[in-house]
Amino acid sequence: MVDKSVADLIQQLHNTHVDIQQEGAIRLIERGDSVVASVLACLADGNSDVRYLATWVLGEIGDKRAVEPLIEALRDSDARVQDWAAKALGEIGDERAIAPLVRILEDSPSAMTRRNAAAALGWLGNEDAISPLSKTLFDSDAEVRGISAEALGKLHANNAVESLVTLLSDDDEWVRIRTAHALGTIADSRATDALIKSLDDDNEWVRYNAALSLGEIDEINTQKAVPRLIEKLAHDGNINARRGIATALGRIGDEEALQSLKTALDNNTDDMVLEAIDRALQNLGYRVGS
Repeated sequence: MVDKSVADLIQQLHNTHVDIQQEGAIRLIERGDSVVASVLACLADGNSDVRYLATWVLGEIGDKRAVEPLIEALRDSDARVQDWAAKALGEIGDERAIAPLVRILEDSPSAMTRRNAAAALGWLGNEDAISPLSKTLFDSDAEVRGISAEALGKLHANNAVESLVTLLSDDDEWVRIRTAHALGTIADSRATDALIKSLDDDNEWVRYNAALSLGEIDEINTQKAVPRLIEKLAHDGNINARRGIATALGRIGDEEALQSLKTALDNNTDDMVLEAIDRALQNLGYRVGS
């Protein structure tokens, strides 16, 4: 393959063929820091395709020289540029982006831009984002709600637990899945009852994540979950749900859980479930075959 100059690769971004545009962008990413100045100049290009591709390249390279120009790109007239500028700022991870990202999270009419802003704020890991992210748990767009829940989990936002608990009843299954997972990351005992209830959710991945999250909350507060987990281990018809339930029982642990896991070892044939049961038994001090 011919080693093209930076100018040639920049010119590829102007091509009308998507494959050629993306090849140019990928080759620029491979060049790393050395092309940042040239790519930054593309943020002022009159072609919105070029500006959008430039935000992607800058995010992948991750050079902090791009932070202020990308903040400016959040106000671009093209929604794709705004979307990818938000994503790029999260990938770079500079706290100068927090306030601008919060503004577009609160004000942007584009659901995609709000999604990327919420995700970026979670990646940035600053507690200043907790309050605005808590508000977007009630966004009209389901994916914004789910990503905001995920971001609050990454921020270990204990003061958002009550709002997150309400999302376990959301109409959208992916919102419930992400929320159940986030509550396990936060590991606040106030979520225990709601997570126990979610063991009966129609979606297998909600049940799986609810079980795992119960295993993350301190043992004293989740002992009440053990009888329900034992029942579900015996009767839930889904492999993935049973995997999560077995894992949770191995983390919470008591004599009754140990006995139910030993019984489940004989009553399950799926390798993934058996592996989860085996690990759970080992966590409780039991060795298979002993």
